[in-house]
Amino acid sequence: MLKIFTTQLFGVFRNIQESEEDRIEDCARLLAQSVIGDGTIYVKGFDELEAIATVLLHSEERIPSVSPYREDVELNPEDCLLVFSNKAHDDRSLTVLESARSVGASTVSIGAVESEQEVGIDEFHIDTKLLKGLVPDDEGRRIGYPTFMCALYAYYALYFTVSEMLEEYDIGD
Repeated sequence: MLKIFTTQLFGVFRNIQESEEDRIEDCARLLAQSVIGDGTIYVKGFDELEAIATVLLHSEERIPSVSPYREDVELNPEDCLLVFSNKAHDDRSLTVLESARSVGASTVSIGAVESEQEVGIDEFHIDTKLLKGLVPDDEGRRIGYPTFMCALYAYYALYFTVSEMLEEYDIGD
């Protein structure tokens, strides 16, 4: 099972890399603009992806100007809200994103897009491509649903791209 899981997971990563390349660049540009413009990048995760904020805040490889998002945070137009959810059409994440947009803050979201109708929900959205478990079990179910790993992969795609952009301005950690 581990070999199947590994092969499938590499396939998901490759799919994100190949099909989301332009969106990753656009999202990274938005994040870099917040850093360059003295804004803050606020991070919010839902469900198991709440832990991603901890990783982003405490990793040696972090984008500058990152802070956790809480309901009492007052966003400004120079800020950007980075939201992670399992599915792109998570009502909680959509509510938080809309609230940020209403005050003029930029938004970037990361999560799996379930249908073509959702593609237009946010032009600054990275699709993790993970809709179900990666490995079939003996009973026909699919297990091995690594949402955190796919979200972290998407973060690193952003991190590398933002870092390259900020190098041009001599900005970094």
